[in-house]
Amino acid sequence: MNRFKYAYLDPDNYARGWHIVLFSQELGVGEVKKLHYFDRDLVAYRGESGKVAILDAHCPHLGANLGSGEGRVTGDNIACPFHGWTFDPQGHCVDIPYADKLPEKAVTALRGWAVLEKCGFIAIWFGEPDEAPENYLPDIKEWGENGWGDWVFYRSRIQAKPCDIIENIVDIAHFPHVHGGVVRSWENRFTERSVTQLSTVDRNPDAKMIIPPGAAVDLAEASEETGADVDAWGDATYHGPSIMYYYTEARSPDINFKSWWVNCHTAVNDNEVDLCSAVIVSSLDGTPLPADFARDYPHMAHIAFGQDVEIWKDKVYRDEPILCDGDGPINKLRKWYEQFYLPR
Repeated sequence: MNRFKYAYLDPDNYARGWHIVLFSQELGVGEVKKLHYFDRDLVAYRGESGKVAILDAHCPHLGANLGSGEGRVTGDNIACPFHGWTFDPQGHCVDIPYADKLPEKAVTALRGWAVLEKCGFIAIWFGEPDEAPENYLPDIKEWGENGWGDWVFYRSRIQAKPCDIIENIVDIAHFPHVHGGVVRSWENRFTERSVTQLSTVDRNPDAKMIIPPGAAVDLAEASEETGADVDAWGDATYHGPSIMYYYTEARSPDINFKSWWVNCHTAVNDNEVDLCSAVIVSSLDGTPLPADFARDYPHMAHIAFGQDVEIWKDKVYRDEPILCDGDGPINKLRKWYEQFYLPR
């Protein structure tokens, strides 16, 4: 029997595009971080000029990890802690302290990856070495403005595939069962490199919801206290295959606020993904937010994201699902998502 198979299900095939690997606050000047994504060991560092670079982690000399021993940043370059071979942000070997001449193969033996730092996060472009990255990630205009603060983020690593995660953007039917919400309005919009969910979801204190274990805030109790007096809407957009921006506003008799979330997933290997939910929040009407709300809201947002994680971490992927007329445009999403796994 011939069956169509999406390219994103092929082993060792990762999505072409931007993928968040760190937040800016995690990498100070002179700091080095070991990373492992796309089944590769990588090393990220911030040079003395403030520029971030990401390279293949293992020195082409004798294989030491450039991040071992906390790494050694010199200017905007990084030196191997084993023998001092030094590489620039493009991965070119620029110095061997005990050699009069650089071996020709050493000059281009290490890959330097395209890096984008904006809006408080650091992203790597995954693609062919000779292809130019695309400019599809928009700015978050409120980022860095007074009253917003820095990202409060939470990470987890689970057994799953990226395709399990991205389908949430069109899955209208899970809200009453996972999040305890009633969908009042819903629309999905597709462009070449983005897919958007415009939704208004009312809280239903009587509905079932997933409660992630160890949650710092009682989400069910918070939902009951909020009741039906909240008027909230949200605009969630995947820009490319793995980075979602979510903007939301909420008005109630007690508090009016607006918030940006960045939810992202980055493939570790064929079977694992790193998930991250990052949140900033501010007043909607200029009235200062209560200190306890400003403190607790990001954690409530992470718990809401964690409701989906509880499903993702032990589901299986159905490449031929049985769908009904109440489901969102799942097959359309899959065809859109396929583009990131095919030759450009």
